[in-house]
Amino acid sequence: MKKTIVFAGLLLILGCQKTLSDSEIKGYAWKCGFSCGLGDVIIFNENTDLRNDTIFVANKPYAKIVKRTNNFDEDTKISVINLRNPVIKDTCVFHAK
Repeated sequence: MKKTIVFAGLLLILGCQKTLSDSEIKGYAWKCGFSCGLGDVIIFNENTDLRNDTIFVANKPYAKIVKRTNNFDEDTKISVINLRNPVIKDTCVFHAK
């Protein structure tokens, strides 16, 4: 009985996790949680585009999305790495606004 409850709970948690599509990402403004060499805000407009997990600003690679998160118990966020300055190895976390 306990195994069944644990298994059902695990399925519920996994079922509530959802990845973000490119169009969903483009629909948000993104605010950086801490400074890591990229700007404080990413807004997708005519100057900013998303192609194959790479964010381009003025048609130049800006950042690469390494994780997309939209869980029921957390806020919507993306984790990105800096492509403008390869010396910076930190992963930035941007939160949807």
